[in-house]
Amino acid sequence: MKNVNKNDVEGTSFNIAAAFGAMADSRRLQLLGDFALESDAMLGVIRLGREKNGAWERHDGGDEMLMILEGRVTMTLRREGAPDQTHHVGAGDTLLIPKGVAHSGMLHTDEVRVFFITPREGNHEWTDHPDTEGHRGSEFATVE
Repeated sequence: MKNVNKNDVEGTSFNIAAAFGAMADSRRLQLLGDFALESDAMLGVIRLGREKNGAWERHDGGDEMLMILEGRVTMTLRREGAPDQTHHVGAGDTLLIPKGVAHSGMLHTDEVRVFFITPREGNHEWTDHPDTEGHRGSEFATVE
């Protein structure tokens, strides 16, 4: 993993097991990235199916962390005025998505199971699919 500068990076992905394996000294910590929130956060798990392919979301209330527990997905991160950034992640990988960066996933397995930490406020979800054009900008998924 490389050093993270939040001013010029769209997102950071890493594998926790690999980070532990790279540690030469058990008495030291290894910084994996920065995480910022402006208010309360939600911690939870979600099962995503291929029907979510093409859906986009953005969190204006802070950063989001996605830890992939099962499955494989390519995440596209998009910040206005910058080239898209892709992260190919699978079980054991974690993705940190900065505040305000739009992101979408393309599943490579029928289901992806994710542990997430995301802001409670300022969440938006939309799709570019022509059948759901009116859905753009609606509020984020229901919390159970």
